[in-house]
Amino acid sequence: MLALLVLLVVLLAIGGVLPRLSDGPVVLVWVLLWLPLLGLLFWRRRLARRAWLRVYLRDTSPWSARLRGGVLMLLGQALLAAVFALALLLSLARGIAPSVWVVLILSVPLWSKVWTLAGRGLQRHASPEFLPVTAGRAVVWASGIVLVLGLGIRSLWQPVPDLGEVTLYDTVRHYAAEQDVRSTVLGGLLSVFAVLEGVPHWLAQHWFDGLPGLGLKVIAWMVVLVREWLFVWPLLLLCAAVSHMVYRHEHRHEPGHSGP
Repeated sequence: MLALLVLLVVLLAIGGVLPRLSDGPVVLVWVLLWLPLLGLLFWRRRLARRAWLRVYLRDTSPWSARLRGGVLMLLGQALLAAVFALALLLSLARGIAPSVWVVLILSVPLWSKVWTLAGRGLQRHASPEFLPVTAGRAVVWASGIVLVLGLGIRSLWQPVPDLGEVTLYDTVRHYAAEQDVRSTVLGGLLSVFAVLEGVPHWLAQHWFDGLPGLGLKVIAWMVVLVREWLFVWPLLLLCAAVSHMVYRHEHRHEPGHSGP
């Protein structure tokens, strides 16, 4: 639990200093976020491949070793981890509401408890070898759905930008120009991120102009759900990477069970 609290505090601090960092430190932060995500995704992918091979191939087949996952799998997971790390970096740079951080920090004890209960509850059903990753996936998915829906519902009370009388060109210029960061790389990425968020609002208000206010709210809510997912999912994967290191000993005392 302490490790997760430290992680959240560090991420909160990173979000506060990112706008003042130059290109070099920004890239370093991205790499530090990327490495644990890469470790988790590659490990999970190797386990999934191992399970697939045991279903379709004999243990004595030479293809079991050839297909277990190597450089190509590592490169694929490295690319996916890079995207997740970038999404988390941009979300931190854009700023997360203090109330969201409070909820996340207060949820750490619940996360730890649910992680332990999921492992115990799945012992009768999951393969011992794959129990930790199965429990981890269950916790991440359940937490992700709750957090994304919670943040999405919270957004219903947030004001929707009025872009009904604004051209698409002016909308893009407005969203692209509102970034105030020291790093040119981060500033460019934030501009793209902001435009990708603003354009759907503009399209919703122009294409669905006849909808009542509630209809526009729902469309805007769907856009916000995607934006919140880009923060929540990488964050939960990062928490899962830490949790696998901290909680993998939970099943070692159980007879017939072993950690990853």
